[in-house]
Amino acid sequence: MMTQLVHLRAFFSFGKLGVLRTLFVLIVTLIVFGYFGAYWDGNKTLTNSDFWDTSEDLQSMEMIQNRLPKWKPEFLGQVNMHIFEDWCGGSVDQLRKDELFPLFPHSRTTIKRLAVYPGWENYGLRIFGYIHPVISGEYIFAIASDDNSEFWLSSNESTKNLKLMAYLGKAGNEWAAPGEYEKFASQISEPVALSKKQKYYFEIIYKQSEEMDHVEIAWRLNKEDSNFEVITSEYLSLYSDESSLLAVDNIIIPQTAASQRLRPDPISNSEVDMVKEDPRDTSYKIPLLQESHLENIFPKCDYYPIYIYENSTIERYDGVNHVRYSSVYPNDYTRLANEDIKAQKCFYEKDKAYEEGGGFGPYLKFEQTGNDEEPDKDKPNWKQVFNVKPVDFHSKQSDFVVHTCKRAGNIIMPPKDVMPVIKSFRNQLQLKKNTSDLVLKRVINVEKKTKAGVGSRYLLEIEMEDKEGKNVLISKYFYTTYNKRYPELPGLCNPVDFGWDPEVKVHVILTVKNQGRWVMHFIREMEKVYQVTGDKNFNVIIVDFNSTDIDIEQELKNAILPSYQFMSLGGRFAKSLGIQSGVDLVKDNNSILFMCDLHIHFPPSIIDNVRKHCVQGKMAYAPVVMRLDCGATIQVPTGFWETEGYGLVGIYKSDMDRIGGMNIKEYTDKWGGEDWELLDRILLNKLEVERLHLRNFAHFFHTKRGMWNKE
Repeated sequence: MMTQLVHLRAFFSFGKLGVLRTLFVLIVTLIVFGYFGAYWDGNKTLTNSDFWDTSEDLQSMEMIQNRLPKWKPEFLGQVNMHIFEDWCGGSVDQLRKDELFPLFPHSRTTIKRLAVYPGWENYGLRIFGYIHPVISGEYIFAIASDDNSEFWLSSNESTKNLKLMAYLGKAGNEWAAPGEYEKFASQISEPVALSKKQKYYFEIIYKQSEEMDHVEIAWRLNKEDSNFEVITSEYLSLYSDESSLLAVDNIIIPQTAASQRLRPDPISNSEVDMVKEDPRDTSYKIPLLQESHLENIFPKCDYYPIYIYENSTIERYDGVNHVRYSSVYPNDYTRLANEDIKAQKCFYEKDKAYEEGGGFGPYLKFEQTGNDEEPDKDKPNWKQVFNVKPVDFHSKQSDFVVHTCKRAGNIIMPPKDVMPVIKSFRNQLQLKKNTSDLVLKRVINVEKKTKAGVGSRYLLEIEMEDKEGKNVLISKYFYTTYNKRYPELPGLCNPVDFGWDPEVKVHVILTVKNQGRWVMHFIREMEKVYQVTGDKNFNVIIVDFNSTDIDIEQELKNAILPSYQFMSLGGRFAKSLGIQSGVDLVKDNNSILFMCDLHIHFPPSIIDNVRKHCVQGKMAYAPVVMRLDCGATIQVPTGFWETEGYGLVGIYKSDMDRIGGMNIKEYTDKWGGEDWELLDRILLNKLEVERLHLRNFAHFFHTKRGMWNKE
């Protein structure tokens, strides 16, 4: 009896607690639904159950507060777009500082594809909704805009799982032409796996300042033969139907990581692309595959020059017009894309469509908006969408553009021109037993010099993995030939006596007078090269004209260098005489001379880079240096490429002797023009000249006070 009484008391206690719990839940539910109901006008037919997604997995109070609007099939075919007007600046971060962003847009509308051109200024956009892939697989996204923009994508339909996938710019002055997806490295996303059974929430944040406006998102499957295409209506749907809402109705506006003022900034690296890490910069760290392993792998062929000066005479200083630039792959970002709009326009002006159309307008294919009225140029057309094909401006550049447009950088080869060569290279390795186990890891660098009616020569630098799991580098020159085994691919042959020597000694020659601070900078740069690379096969030569502000010989003794030579000369400074005196100190005709200058920042790879582009008896090297603006640094470089300067030249000692050395008769006590005169004689002696813009190779701004020709 007592046991039953205890059980009954426990039962009533539990029941009372259950009643209290039930009352508490009912009160909370009434408060929540009352709160939501306050935002809806009595005349609206949209109910809470119609609007909110009440799927069974949303159990906790936290998930109830964060639940998504109920998705409906009629949402397909368009996405939401919020417009924020009258806000200056070109950066996305500037838009986030707008007091009305993101909850109080000036207007709301929808668009039917992720490419919009309102034709307006000083506004921002927030575009959001869902992407519906129709094929499962890995996708790559790309963004282009003028000015800055960001593309965010969730791992599912939730607004809480957004990740920044691609962006253009951060400072507000970066921009790209319509369909130009490879101007900045950040414009293209990493591959992401998407399922056709899932919809994915996304956001685009876009800020426009002045002049032309556009923003577009394209995608492609992560396959070699796929191309970027603007994402169109059949793959899109709304986040919510906002057609019946008042301007102040903001309860349904998603507040996400993309829409908030972000601290810390998700774009963690503010450096320009050219100074970011690139495999080219550190390829010297990868051991070279021994030449014996490649014996008889590629057929041999006779060397022939791709571009050589064929006349027996040349007008003074005309050699600069007879040097041809090589093209490179992948993009090395030597294009100065962070400069102002006027400085960059020369890069586009030689494109036929741009030149004939007077700008970027011809690239846009506008879609009909359903409004037959003539557009009002004094009003924005927020629903104006367009289509645009990917535009590869890099591969359209010519030697003339690269030489005259001093922001263009290297000509970039498109993948479709490079991949057949790489496939042929890989196939040839597979045919031989001693190289069949090599696995291609990555393409580090490809350089191409070509001339119609003559042929093409490639420098291929490929990182491979051997059967022991060790990484090795193959770095060789090839000519393309007819491929009998695989006619659809080019054949590759190894030119006889045209290769670079990884062990050859490089002599870096500098001549100075009374520039003590910059001489110390130069010595420290050479120390850095030695300490970073451990390369013992280079020698520093300084010829001094009685400097009074520094004891150069003592500073060289104190420096950590593999070797050095010093010579002191009297009299007035004479650059040609100083350089030639340094040349005469070199007794090994089979070594390379690299005639240098003060005020230079050298990449650690400079010595290896000079070796790769000097071939004894056949080719000299004249890398293009970037001249930095006043106040610019190597971390944030602004300025221009010195395409007309040839004072920094690499050439074998035997070739320098053959062409007669420096002209010390005409250039006795002056400097200026001696580099062009030397180039004339290099070309007259039938040497090819390799010309490339070299990453992180920069000339610091300095005044002319105290310079040698100002004495």
